[in-house]
Amino acid sequence: MVDTDSRPAAKQSSWWKLAFNLALLSGLVSIFVLQVQKNWNDIVNPQTWHELRWDLAGVALVILLFCSLLDILIWNRALSWFAAPLPFVKVAPVFIWSNLARYIPGKVASLFLRAALATEADRPAVPVLAASALELALRTASALIIFVATLPTWGRVAQHAKATEAFFITGVIIIVVVLICAHPKMMMPVLNWTLKKIKQPIIEHTLRYRDVLGLIGLEMVRWVLVGISFVLLACAVYPPAWHAMLTLIGVANASWAAGFLSMTPAGLGMAEVVQNRVLASSSLFGLRESSIIPVILPVAARVWSLAAEGLWALAVWPLYYRWSRSTARK
Repeated sequence: MVDTDSRPAAKQSSWWKLAFNLALLSGLVSIFVLQVQKNWNDIVNPQTWHELRWDLAGVALVILLFCSLLDILIWNRALSWFAAPLPFVKVAPVFIWSNLARYIPGKVASLFLRAALATEADRPAVPVLAASALELALRTASALIIFVATLPTWGRVAQHAKATEAFFITGVIIIVVVLICAHPKMMMPVLNWTLKKIKQPIIEHTLRYRDVLGLIGLEMVRWVLVGISFVLLACAVYPPAWHAMLTLIGVANASWAAGFLSMTPAGLGMAEVVQNRVLASSSLFGLRESSIIPVILPVAARVWSLAAEGLWALAVWPLYYRWSRSTARK
């Protein structure tokens, strides 16, 4: 187990990487904005929202809040494989606030902030970064597993689109690679070899593959709940969407994975584009009579996600104040 106090070295990102991320984000958001603009009259029409089921939308938000709790517990479980786990009063602020940093272009701000906050909570940076990288890999693989499992329910148009088939192949490859590389006999030697090369203490921990598979199972439960939240939000806007429950669960998972792999901040733009394209093309939704749904639902899903994250960010502030104040007294 690592007991060093090393901090992550500040690494300045190249200007072209930042420019590329911003250009990619701008392009994806522009595509979605054009779609919203095309349907703007329907979006602002009060009749569109007149029959919105706020009870279903409220339950969807509660489920997202619970999923954030699962995120905290899952990451803390992964941390326990490399260092002592954090008590909830500390792990909640560390995870929630660093998770919000994923909206910063570059994909590294979240990891650096998590390492910095965890160091403040008396956990060294190396195991924190190792746990974060592993948890992200398992989260991505589990989302893709659900996408692959639900793809047959997407309908012929959406299922056999070239982009969908390419993403399916990519997803299968990622799942296989993660399942192989996450095996302790593969992962730990590589990790410790890397630590030796950068002159850091190796991680001495006995990790079993069934522990890894168990965490993947928890991630999949979490992703199913995220999908159910997406289904409830869809039903709040368009009640017949309930009949396409499995498809919507798959779309929720696929859009997150596509957004994560696209390197845009928090998948912004890409996730919405994926949801819009699948919802508009799938014959299972019966959306010809209500073409506004492919535009409204992605926007509502993003707003609900931000609302859940914002509520958690506010909720953990007293926890951070409590332990940071007690630390300052020592």
